[in-house]
Amino acid sequence: MDLKIKDIAHLLVKSEKDVLRLVKAKDIPHQVIHDRIVFNKDKVIEWALGRNMPLNISDNAHFEEYRIKTLLPLLNKHSFFYNCTFTDDHYIEEMVQLASFDKSVDRSVIIQLLKSREQMMSTAIGHGISLPHPRIPLVIGRDKPLILFFFPDTFLNLHALDGKPVHTLILIISQTIKQHLSLLAHLSHLLSKSELRQALKTRQPYSDIMALIKSYERPAQK
Repeated sequence: MDLKIKDIAHLLVKSEKDVLRLVKAKDIPHQVIHDRIVFNKDKVIEWALGRNMPLNISDNAHFEEYRIKTLLPLLNKHSFFYNCTFTDDHYIEEMVQLASFDKSVDRSVIIQLLKSREQMMSTAIGHGISLPHPRIPLVIGRDKPLILFFFPDTFLNLHALDGKPVHTLILIISQTIKQHLSLLAHLSHLLSKSELRQALKTRQPYSDIMALIKSYERPAQK
């Protein structure tokens, strides 16, 4: 797909002047066709991946970074997907298909970036938990990062560090690297609790899971 400078500026969360500077420096893949500068979307995404640059794949032109104090405002009953029919080979596509995104969001880009991350190293962290996430931050038309819990009908073999099959997938999509690190810190604290891991494994109701999260995060709240 050929894109124009304004499209690339939107995709890379940059100004058009910044994109032109990259073009003049020959630092971004592009072509000049009949005196017009055009870009191949897939090539630009790969270029951004190599530089850990965030991408905006929504129609929203601007966003403000949401500061995470607790995970509870990010979760509701629609954050939990039970009885998911997933397979080892296609769980990423199946997971993204179930997730709710704005119509403007290109799901194929999310799938591409999730697979790219898994190719680097499995995000199955052990204890039956996997934390799939894109290699780079993504703006997907929300004012908050995205956290979704998926419970497959059949446990998945995702080459976890401890060799155990995965019973819970927690999809994370952050807007910035700082936000992503904050999310991982919160999740690391929560998933260190055996009671929560057991609640996930036994597919407890979302209200019970959120109650556990609240009880663990309450001491950190001011």
